[in-house]
Amino acid sequence: MTAAPSLSVVTSVYQGEKYLPAFFDNLTSQTIFPEIQLVLVLNEPNAQEKRLASDFQARNVDKVQVLNVKRESLGASWNRGWQAAKAPCIAIWNIDDRREIDSLQRQMTSLEENPGSVLCYGDYVRVNEYGKEQGTRRSTPNYSARHFARSFAQGGAFWLLRRNLQDTIGPFDEQFRVGADMDFSFRVAANGLTMNRCEGILGYFTDASEGLSTRDGAQQSVVERTAIQLRYGVYDKVRPELVNAAGQYRIGSIMHNGLWVDLDKFLPGYSKRVQSKSYLWKIGTLRAWARSILNRTGLLRVAHLLQEKLLKREI
Repeated sequence: MTAAPSLSVVTSVYQGEKYLPAFFDNLTSQTIFPEIQLVLVLNEPNAQEKRLASDFQARNVDKVQVLNVKRESLGASWNRGWQAAKAPCIAIWNIDDRREIDSLQRQMTSLEENPGSVLCYGDYVRVNEYGKEQGTRRSTPNYSARHFARSFAQGGAFWLLRRNLQDTIGPFDEQFRVGADMDFSFRVAANGLTMNRCEGILGYFTDASEGLSTRDGAQQSVVERTAIQLRYGVYDKVRPELVNAAGQYRIGSIMHNGLWVDLDKFLPGYSKRVQSKSYLWKIGTLRAWARSILNRTGLLRVAHLLQEKLLKREI
């Protein structure tokens, strides 16, 4: 690499040999590829993954850093890649997701046009098979700190962030196996920082329950979501039947490199702020009652679809 990169792409891989060739093709087709550094974190890589990574590294001297690690959570791999990143901006990219070839360029431009923003997100299409482009569009709302501090409104796919963001809000919480991005997003909003939305479709999110972020199953996802809601005082959305299961997580602490750090360090006044939201438990009781009725009558899914179509946000 003759010049310092403007963007570091951080990618975590676990049993991803069937996706790597297409991922590398998609990466090199990016309009901003000459300015990119790739940090590839291989979780318990097999021989084929090592060979594919080594061959790509050899073809792109000084642009690729490969880290071989024992299997770890996505948050741990993202933190590891973040620490190895050299560019002022970082893109989180899962190998089983495909990007439009100009999406990174558009996001970089969008972030430059919004100097106060720390994270750029945008719309994407959810598909059930890698390589497809027909699916369900995730229409993301414009940013509101109040809304995003209570809802994972933009999802975790296709993010582009400023590298110095972790200096302010801390690292990804490594105790979460699938919800580290949701927690990170809530922490950005809870700190009053700004995100911005990039126009147009950024890519295609493969939801085939095979990726490092999806294969652990829906149950773990909802339990971790509950723990995050408890952490940030979103008590009205907490499902009571999941509270005990969420007790396995340390609500007031972040795990990083095997050490626990109090959340107050990255979110000043955190404890008092959460205590002030205790009234939301009562609203949550009414919410749970309404959810139960909708579920029994078979209307819960319909309500969710109408909510997404008409409001484009959770209520």
